[in-house]
Amino acid sequence: MSREDAERFRAEAEECRLQAAEALKPEDKEAWLRLAADWIKLAEEAYLRRGRFD
Repeated sequence: MSREDAERFRAEAEECRLQAAEALKPEDKEAWLRLAADWIKLAEEAYLRRGRFD
């Protein structure tokens, strides 16, 4: 994974946070925030692995 992957994953997480802010139902907000957390985990993994794949 590359630095570009990490940046894209962070952008996806931010979009999920924005969707969570717009959500009307608490369960929808929670789901969006869980997705954001998953994207952040992927971004962190990409950042840690970037040296191996770049």
